[in-house]
Parts: sequence; C-alpha cells; structure tokens
Amino acid sequence: MSVGGVNPGGGTGGVALENRMDDVENRLSGMSDELMRFGAEHATFSTELRLLKEKQSRHEEDVKQIKESTIEMKIQFNEIMRRWDTLDSRVFQLLQQSQTDSKSERKVFIDLLKYVLAGTIFAIIAFLFKGGA
Repeated sequence: MSVGGVNPGGGTGGVALENRMDDVENRLSGMSDELMRFGAEHATFSTELRLLKEKQSRHEEDVKQIKESTIEMKIQFNEIMRRWDTLDSRVFQLLQQSQTDSKSERKVFIDLLKYVLAGTIFAIIAFLFKGGA
C-alpha cells in the first residue's frame, strides 16, 4: 500500500501520482460543473418558491375577500327574506281585509234587498186592502 505517492519499494511513483492528480482534477472539474448546475437549479427553485409564496399570499387574500363577500351576501339575503316575509304578511292581511269588506258589502246589499222586498210586499198588501183592483 502506498501512502502519499510512496510505494513500498522505497521509490516514488511519479507517474501514478500525476495520474491521480489528473484524475482528481478531472473529477473536481466535473464536480464544478455539477455544482454550477446545482447553483443554477437552486436559483431557479428559489425564484419559483418565491413566486409560489406570492401566489399563495394572493390566493389567501382572494379567499378572505370571498369570505367577506359571502358574509355580506348572507346579510343581504336575510334582509331580503325579512322584507319578503313582511310583504307576504301584508298581502295576507289585505286579502283578509278584502274578504271581510266583501262579506260586509254583501251583508249590506242583502239587508237592502230585504227592506226593498219587505216594502214592496207591504205596498202590495196595502194596495189590496184599500180596495185596489
């Protein structure tokens, strides 16, 4: 086993050491390219992550606005339903009142008809008793 380029025979392995150095330099060069690629990917991913965080923030704001508008729409819906119920009860009252008015008008008409008939019958009887025809 050789350590530090020294072989067990006592000599130095200059060629092997140069080959090793070239091999290490080639690997470092390859790693440098890989590190540059990783750096570029890291920058790309960092940009994408920042964009995603901005989009998430905008989406959260949109959701917040949707929730607020939903609450406002519920309030408006409840107000409309309250007014509809009020209108419904008013229409019902008017219908009841019109039916009551119609009944009272019919009663007045029937009473008038009774008096007219009674008067007519009384006039006929009076005419017969006075010696008419």
